[in-house]
Amino acid sequence: MPKQKSSASAGTRKKHAKKAGKDVDGIDEQGPSNNGGISKQRGQKKLSKAQKKALPRVKQYIPPPKPPAPPIPDPLDGQGMARTLPAELVVVLRRFGKKDDVTKRKGLEELRDGWVSEVLRTGGTEDEGIEREIKESALLLAIPVWLHNLASLLQSPFHRSTAIQLQSDILSIPSLRSAVLEVLSLSLLPGTQNRDILGSWMVAALEEGRRAGSSGIKSWEASTAWNSPTVGQTSSTDAERIDLQSHLPDLVEYLTLSILDPVTLHDNIHPTPVFAQPVVPSPLPKKGAQGKGGKPKAAPTPPSRQQAAIPAVEDDEHVEERLARYRVGGLVGLTWLLQQLSKASVTSLPVDLVSLIRSPLLWTALSPNSGDQSDSQPSMGFAQPPIRRAGYTLLATILETYPEQIEEPDVLPMVSKAVLGACWLEKEAVVWETAGPSVARFLRKWPRSWTLTRGASPSRRASKQDDAGSASGAILGDDDTDEDEEEEEEEEDDSEDEIEAGTDSREDRSPTSASVVEESGPFHSFLEFISAICPSIPHLTYPLLLVVISTLPIDLLPLSNGPSIQVQNLCSHLWAPVDSRLLSTHSLSGQQSNFQAFYQAMLDCTGYLVGKSWSHEEGKETATWLVKDQLAGRAWRDGVLALGGKAGARRGIRSAPEETEAVAFGRALGRLTGVSVQLVDQTGDDIRQALSQACFPTTELEPKPTNTLSRSLTILSELRNATEVPNIISIAETMVGELARLCENRLPAALSGGLPPSTTIAETLVDILQQSPQLVDDEVKEKLIPLIQSNSVPIISTLPSALCVALFNAVASNSSESGQETCRQTLLAVLQSREIDASMRFAVATSLMHIETTSLLQRGLLDDIAREATQVALSTGSGDATTVVTSCVKGTNHLSNDALDEVLALTCTALHDSSERLVTTDSVDAVVPRAAFEIFSAYANGHMKEVVSSELWIQSLVAVHHVIFLLPRLPGHIAAVESKSEVLSALWAKISELSSEDQTKVIGMVHEALRDEIQRVDVHIDPSVLIDVALATTTGTSKAPSVQDLTRVLLPPTQDLLEQLSSHASRSSHPSLPIVDPLIPYSSGDISETSLKTEFDTLGRSKAARCSEAAVALLRADRHLVDAEPSLLQVALAAVQLTQDALAVPGSSKGLFSASASITHLSDLVREVEGAISYALAFVDEVPPTWHAVTVQTLKSGALPADADLLQRLLSALKDEITAGGGDVSARSFRDLLGRHLRQSGAEENDGEVWLTYAMTLVDRTPQLALAVILAIKPFMLDTKSFATAQNRLANAVTSIRPTQVAKSGIPLLRILVASAPPADAASVFLPQQRALFVLRHVSGWLTSDDADDLPEEVEYRVAELETAVAPIVQDLSGAHWDGIFDLVESGLEGSKLEDPTTLCLFYQSLLLLQQIRDLSQTNKALRALWTSKNVHMKLVLDLFLQCRNADSVPLQYIQGLLLDLLVDVPETVMENASLGQLCDLLKLSTSSSVQSAAYRILSRVIRHQTLALVLEVEASVAEAEEGRAPGTIELPKQLVAIVEQGLTIDWHGEVGMATILGQLLAWMAVLDHFEDASRALRWAYLDQLNTSKLLTDGLVPMLFAMLGVSEMGAWNFPASQYAVDEFYPDLLDPEELPDLVPLASHVFYRALVTIPSSLRSYYESLKDRQLSMSMLTFTARHYSPVIIAHEFAALRQPASMAQLTEEGLNVRIAQGGGATVAAASGSGSAEAIASYVVDEQPMEIGIRLPAEFPLKGVDVRDLRRVGVPENKWRGWLMSVQQTITSRNGLILEALTVFKKNVSLHFEGVVECAICYSIISLTDRTLPTKPCRTCKNRFHASCLFKWFNSSHSSSCPLCRALF
Repeated sequence: MPKQKSSASAGTRKKHAKKAGKDVDGIDEQGPSNNGGISKQRGQKKLSKAQKKALPRVKQYIPPPKPPAPPIPDPLDGQGMARTLPAELVVVLRRFGKKDDVTKRKGLEELRDGWVSEVLRTGGTEDEGIEREIKESALLLAIPVWLHNLASLLQSPFHRSTAIQLQSDILSIPSLRSAVLEVLSLSLLPGTQNRDILGSWMVAALEEGRRAGSSGIKSWEASTAWNSPTVGQTSSTDAERIDLQSHLPDLVEYLTLSILDPVTLHDNIHPTPVFAQPVVPSPLPKKGAQGKGGKPKAAPTPPSRQQAAIPAVEDDEHVEERLARYRVGGLVGLTWLLQQLSKASVTSLPVDLVSLIRSPLLWTALSPNSGDQSDSQPSMGFAQPPIRRAGYTLLATILETYPEQIEEPDVLPMVSKAVLGACWLEKEAVVWETAGPSVARFLRKWPRSWTLTRGASPSRRASKQDDAGSASGAILGDDDTDEDEEEEEEEEDDSEDEIEAGTDSREDRSPTSASVVEESGPFHSFLEFISAICPSIPHLTYPLLLVVISTLPIDLLPLSNGPSIQVQNLCSHLWAPVDSRLLSTHSLSGQQSNFQAFYQAMLDCTGYLVGKSWSHEEGKETATWLVKDQLAGRAWRDGVLALGGKAGARRGIRSAPEETEAVAFGRALGRLTGVSVQLVDQTGDDIRQALSQACFPTTELEPKPTNTLSRSLTILSELRNATEVPNIISIAETMVGELARLCENRLPAALSGGLPPSTTIAETLVDILQQSPQLVDDEVKEKLIPLIQSNSVPIISTLPSALCVALFNAVASNSSESGQETCRQTLLAVLQSREIDASMRFAVATSLMHIETTSLLQRGLLDDIAREATQVALSTGSGDATTVVTSCVKGTNHLSNDALDEVLALTCTALHDSSERLVTTDSVDAVVPRAAFEIFSAYANGHMKEVVSSELWIQSLVAVHHVIFLLPRLPGHIAAVESKSEVLSALWAKISELSSEDQTKVIGMVHEALRDEIQRVDVHIDPSVLIDVALATTTGTSKAPSVQDLTRVLLPPTQDLLEQLSSHASRSSHPSLPIVDPLIPYSSGDISETSLKTEFDTLGRSKAARCSEAAVALLRADRHLVDAEPSLLQVALAAVQLTQDALAVPGSSKGLFSASASITHLSDLVREVEGAISYALAFVDEVPPTWHAVTVQTLKSGALPADADLLQRLLSALKDEITAGGGDVSARSFRDLLGRHLRQSGAEENDGEVWLTYAMTLVDRTPQLALAVILAIKPFMLDTKSFATAQNRLANAVTSIRPTQVAKSGIPLLRILVASAPPADAASVFLPQQRALFVLRHVSGWLTSDDADDLPEEVEYRVAELETAVAPIVQDLSGAHWDGIFDLVESGLEGSKLEDPTTLCLFYQSLLLLQQIRDLSQTNKALRALWTSKNVHMKLVLDLFLQCRNADSVPLQYIQGLLLDLLVDVPETVMENASLGQLCDLLKLSTSSSVQSAAYRILSRVIRHQTLALVLEVEASVAEAEEGRAPGTIELPKQLVAIVEQGLTIDWHGEVGMATILGQLLAWMAVLDHFEDASRALRWAYLDQLNTSKLLTDGLVPMLFAMLGVSEMGAWNFPASQYAVDEFYPDLLDPEELPDLVPLASHVFYRALVTIPSSLRSYYESLKDRQLSMSMLTFTARHYSPVIIAHEFAALRQPASMAQLTEEGLNVRIAQGGGATVAAASGSGSAEAIASYVVDEQPMEIGIRLPAEFPLKGVDVRDLRRVGVPENKWRGWLMSVQQTITSRNGLILEALTVFKKNVSLHFEGVVECAICYSIISLTDRTLPTKPCRTCKNRFHASCLFKWFNSSHSSSCPLCRALF
């Protein structure tokens, strides 16, 4: 680091030069001067730099450095402790001698945790105690090592805390404490270690003692004492302490070095290691400073003290920080030492300590500058606030303890100069915390300090010095270079010139200049301090000004003979921060602002100067000036009026102004009265004039205040209350009256836009009239009435409404009766005026009603404005209008009765309409009239009884109820606002304060409204929600009504509800429902919903459905309700039967629900009813044994016993309904209840026989009930003898029916007989074989009788049911009955259509019968022969399958399931002739995945059949084309193309239906099927069609990429390789969600890669998005390429393929990667097939390499060896091989075949085509047979065709001759 320039001034360098042997003038005492012995004479010009350099250099004697003190060795080495101490402890102690701070800290921690803490630990085992003793002994031996390093550790800021804590712990061990204290007390340590340890310990303890809980200061105090014990008075405690009195010289020496010479102290504490050599670092040479030979000159060795080896130059900042730390510690230690000496009553301080206190360098610690010109040492406090803070603390301590040390004549001027020359330059707030009290005490004690320091001015260089290390440099000495010497000489010359030039002028100075010099001393600094520094730290500095000014001598601040320049300067400097905007007027609440601190100080100082001036006759003029100019002028005008009242409002937060400045001014005036009342009176006139001018400026030049007028009354109030002096109170009251007069005069002009604003004037006037009306003149009060009368409209339009009303009220309150009436009429005219905006008039009316007491408001005054506001509020929702109306209806005397009734009538009508909209519209769209609710709530809260007694008003309570209880249960965003309104909640709570009769009336109205809403279909709210609302409705603390009570209130009578359901149940059922439930009768009529004429709600529910849902909700709310209301369960049963019909066939609920009813909603209803039934029947699960007999007897007799249970009552009621109407709904409910009870109660056979006997008695009378009973008991009675007997009886009854009786008796008996048949998979026997055959023939005879045409359509359906049941019985019997069965099936299938619901029953039963025959033929040979000959039936099945579309009903799903099951048995010949268009329609239109998969399976067979036929047709067309006929067009089926074209318009990343995606995938599978078994011509034609139509690139690929996750962001890596991508079976496909179709998409992608690889390769190569192309390539290479490569080589390895290739000498071998398994192929990367053809024992070879990314990357055909073939032909053959695989989608086998034919034909002499250079055509594998008649070259026909098309001519490509 280069040597820094010395920071010492010229005077400092002269002083050092004088000490070295030079005099001040630069003449060496030992020899001539340094300018060659020529002394400069007076007037002689100084030498230039060049002349000075030319002068001969005088050698200077430099004494050798003092020898360094011997280093102090480490006791570990010097005393041999390293060999005696434990090794672990030696390692720890060694760390203290390291330089690294981390190592030292680790050593301290290890010593503390591993040794000292262990010794301090108590308890434990005996071994642990011995271990502690050993460690304590080791620590005792190591005490010298610890003390050797203690001082350096305590001085380190990183280790001080840990070291002093460790020192405290060591001293807490008795043995170690004795050793440590003994060594320190007896000063046994070598060198200065004893001094350094005591000093460092003391300083560290004091500094660390400031921390909470620090034990350092406690340990120091416990180890030291001041008084030396005398003989005979020594205690054990004092004997173990260090006597600081005896060590006082060491402490003083330590503090002296720490403060004045910290460098030496640091070197003493950190001695040079023994092995280090003292080296003085040489400064770097300056530029150009070289000696002889170009070598740098050796730097001179400066004189210095003992120095240790410095391994590296330290950073200046680090050094300065360390020096400052030493000095702060020294000052703190010195302060503590003086305090302790004073406490010890030491009166005579040691000489060294006195010398330290009186040292000028010590007091430079107070100076913030680098130094003064007259100082011999630079300032220690420069750029070191901690040092200056500690210095002022030391000053305060000296003033408190030993002030006589400063009061010495030679010391006080020096200290005065240091204090007054430094404090006024201090800018740091942290320093002023201690400097303020110290300076104040100093000046109060020695005011003459101002005189002692007069004329002293700050150094002109002080502000330019910025070297923080000047103090240390001055102590250690300056090392001046040649350049510094030159500058010194220049400065000396300059000084001499100045001295010569100023010798005479010094004698001629005038007194004025002398005063300027004097003023430029500390007083001038004080003035600058006031103006510049005080604003930055006001709370610390301004309170000191009064003390400082009070100590100023009279000659510095003269107060006589008028205001002196010094007084004016003081005042101007005092106000300078205000003029410069340096003082903030804002502050936090409760705190004093910066301006307030200044203002208080200014008032105190001014008051002091006024009092001091007025005390002498010569100073009264000065006092008068101060009062007029400073108090009445600046303090009042600027301090109070302009800048006052802003405290407590920070960052724009405005609150009520706190006029603290006015209070302070008032108190100052109060104190001024003690000086002179005359001055106070004079001040009163001035402040009145200033206030008037500030509030109402008269000239444009006057500043326009913003808030003076608004604050004026507060200011005057605070001024009046600040003191009890009558004169000041009178001044304030007079100013209030004057202010009112001025406001009255200026208000008209202000209303027209003048200044101040009219709002401010009106507010001030109102405040005066309200607070101090007695101070306003009567004349002013009288003028105010005509003023507001003539300016009423401007007042309303300009002023805020509250202020306007307050003005009218204040004027009226201070007027007579006539004046009040005038104000009232004026206000009424304003409210009725249409010229004023309605919002303004509404605001005025609201404000008028908010006044507590006023004479303006009378009953009826607001009727018109209330009516108008009501209409506006209800129509627009205006907040102003609503506020007016609510205020009017709240009061009792604001409106007349007629106006009140009209307002409430309008409000209640709006509430009723809103309630109606709430329930009849969507909740999100409903608008709640907040204004109407607020108005009604405002009135009803105080007049609830009147509301309940009115039939109109009570309806509004229903609206309130709906908002509170109903609205939160509806979806929509408005529920979170109005429903939580506290106003409405409080209103509803008021109902609980009414009588019970009134509460019942209100609840009754609510229930009546809910009942009406449940039954209305125009209501959009679910009945269950309304039931929940009714259950939750309460009034205050009253309980909610019971569910049973709500049932009677909310629902219509149960009988009426059953009649409504019966009206629906009596309608015709859907024709296809008998397929689902045999109890539903056969129907063939029109059942469309339009013919039912039923109204539905938004969810498709009729009135009966809504009531039924309400009943179900009540049953859910209380399961015990069925005991009291069993008919509700009957209602639920009827509703659930119709609901199940709607679920089976949408729209078939007989008008109970619409066709658009939600499936989810209907399913939930069924589930709720099932739960209610299960819970209700749980009470009758355990019945007595005679229950069934009693129940049957009850049903027979029709008389219900009194003790009948719930089930018996239900069954009896259902039986009555069945008997009365014969409906299927009641019969199905009867069957479900009876069957459920039989299962749950564990019924036995005898119980079932009771019910069977009852059913057999009903066969003729009530067949529907008999059928229900048989269906209920069949699962329990199927294998019983009694049930078999009943079956035979029913069969006999059927055989007795004649054809003419079929419609009336035959069909019911046949239904019952079929219902008694066992299930198809049951092992039970239905009928004996002969009886079954007899019944079958008899029933078949009905169809062949003469009356067959008159039979109902239902007969065939019932006969088919019977044939299905008896077919297994008669399967072994041949006969005509089988012909009849097949004829019935054929007839049923031929006449059936899926679109015609009337044919679905026979259709379904025919398919079921055909399926039964198919299953039986599997095991019956005779029946199999009949089955195989009936192809016509399977053809009908296929045709009906092609009609399948949407299976949106359960019957259609059953039928489709049967069709799919029978479709497997359709013969291949029948299936191949299926319509391709209809199959494509199935793929496109069907929503069933099973139907789509079956359609594709058939479609693939049709495509294969048509492809074989098309191949033959194309071959024939080629021959015809050669003969000159036009060839036909080859293209994919249009129906199939139309399906895949739909994919071009689908957004595959959006919401797409599963049926649509499956249809697209299967359609593309069908498209790719066209390439299977197709000829090359067909494949090329299909490929061209796909490429030109962009179906592949815009349809297939986007769809597959979206499903497989291949995108620009990368593939999400669908694990395609986990599936067999080369295999897929659509028949097994049963997707439930979209991800189930991804494996199929993966298979389609695989097939596309195999079938049309060239198109996908072209798409990949055309991609411009690199991310997408990389994703596609990576995904394909990872999952598909290995499988494709394996298949390629597997096909090549087939024996037939190998035989075909090797029969003519072509050998093929496969290298690396051609394995048959996918794993082998994927693991080997690319694969290669090498073909070798031997000609005359010379092999020619080619290699076909498949890359790992095949087929997206093209094959590489390599030329391995060419023999006997020209290169152009050879390259043509290689090109043909590559084109065959790459462009023609061929296999390797096909390419090698082309190569073999080219080679063999070449050697046979066949000439190649001149266009493609190949013998075998790549298109049709033909030879070149088309010769040119001119050039005789032969061409392929396909090549010529392409040439003709591309060249647009028919000429030869070689000779250009026409063909």
